[in-house]
Amino acid sequence: MIYRLPLILAATAAFAFAAPTTLAIVNGQPITTTDASTFMTKAIPGMTFDKLDPKMKRQVVDQLVNQQLIKSEVAKSGIQNTPQFKISYAALRDDLAVDMWMKQQMAKITVSDSETKTFYDANKEKMKQNGKAVPYEKAKFEITQFIKMEKFKAQMTKTTETLRASSKVEVKL
Repeated sequence: MIYRLPLILAATAAFAFAAPTTLAIVNGQPITTTDASTFMTKAIPGMTFDKLDPKMKRQVVDQLVNQQLIKSEVAKSGIQNTPQFKISYAALRDDLAVDMWMKQQMAKITVSDSETKTFYDANKEKMKQNGKAVPYEKAKFEITQFIKMEKFKAQMTKTTETLRASSKVEVKL
């Protein structure tokens, strides 16, 4: 029993440190370190809120406060209930769904080392920078991305052709 107490205390302490800290409260709504970290990730990929100096942290918190105030004002305005908003939101939602689906499809595509090497060898004359040959290892990432994109384009062409063949499409130009 005695040995379990330190484990419980350690687990409780770890949980306490992981809990987000409230940085500000706007009309009863907390703005936390989690909100600030999310904001930073969107604004500057790779940067985290805790890496900022105190002045920059204050600027981020002020920005989040302003955003919360604007969101509250927008909610009060009732704009979300207008037909124009609903149409725009539906289009945005559909575009987001397509974008996410395409990213999922892209993530499924693999490129083997042999494919990149074969491409490199077949295009050695084009693999130059400042007149010098670019070594395979330096070109490998870009080659992989290029092949992946080409495979994706081919997959999307095949997908749309299959969908067109199984659907009733009537173009009226």
